[in-house]
Amino acid sequence: MYDADTVTQVTFDRSDARSSIAETLVERLEDTIRRSNLAPGHRLGTKDELRQQFGVAPATLAEAIRVLRLRGVLDVRPGPGGGIFVAEQSPLVRLGHDMLQLGADGASVKHCLAVVDVLDQEVALDAAAHRTEQDIDELAEMIEHLRRSWPDAAEAQRCNWDLHRRLALISPNVLLRTMYTRLVDYISGDLSSAITAEDFRKGSADRLQVHVDLVEAVIRGDQRGAEAMALRHRGLTRDDR
Repeated sequence: MYDADTVTQVTFDRSDARSSIAETLVERLEDTIRRSNLAPGHRLGTKDELRQQFGVAPATLAEAIRVLRLRGVLDVRPGPGGGIFVAEQSPLVRLGHDMLQLGADGASVKHCLAVVDVLDQEVALDAAAHRTEQDIDELAEMIEHLRRSWPDAAEAQRCNWDLHRRLALISPNVLLRTMYTRLVDYISGDLSSAITAEDFRKGSADRLQVHVDLVEAVIRGDQRGAEAMALRHRGLTRDDR
């Protein structure tokens, strides 16, 4: 709990803040809370104090606080002794923050690929069970784009991960959806470490066909077919590593 007599004043790098937008401010606040290992109930200051420390406009700070409240990172307490406090976070919120810190914590793209491979089966099952007409239209367009871009290994990889991310977004399982898309974001942010162009071309025809068959099964609503293609996909990707 917050103890007014033991609070350590947290200061921020004003040079970063001057040029930041609300999104960058969000990242900076989260990073400070994490690095300083601030406990729930720790008082960061009033809105005025934070605004002055960051050198940002009131609207910018208000937007950053709004986002961090929605994420369960901050509490805002009114009245005397009030201000901006580190919130008590649920295990799921902490998991989400850990996912955001993959790079800082030393996770490799190879490790992320291994976890994505395991989750692919559940993503495929959910996609086939819950796809909508809009999902069907967008998946059909994306698989056609993947076909056209396939000769270009770099572009094909980008399209590949866009497709995987889109499939995961169909799932009603918020935990699965969030974990999977965060991992894909991390992998696609460093494609040079994912699969080299040479490796991507290995079994190229099989690799493309398994994606086509997976999407077609999802469009049909064929869960068994989608699951089989996810398992086939896992076998192909493991052969590359």
